[in-house]
Amino acid sequence: MANSIWTTEEFTCPGCGMNYTATREEHSEAHSGSFKCSICSGEVHSWSGKHHFFGWQAVKTKPLVFGRRWAGVQW
Repeated sequence: MANSIWTTEEFTCPGCGMNYTATREEHSEAHSGSFKCSICSGEVHSWSGKHHFFGWQAVKTKPLVFGRRWAGVQW
């Protein structure tokens, strides 16, 4: 049976650098599991203990922009 202690934690995939959040829920009994990256299928996080992670979501960030930063500047 779960109690009401929930926290949101952030994780980064060691394979491709994709960021995720998940909710950690404390339990009175031991649980184990793991989460794999939706991009590269690498293991982002595994757990074992009196807690469980759920609600995994990719963190939405602005895409990187490549190019010349000073394209409009006259030197």
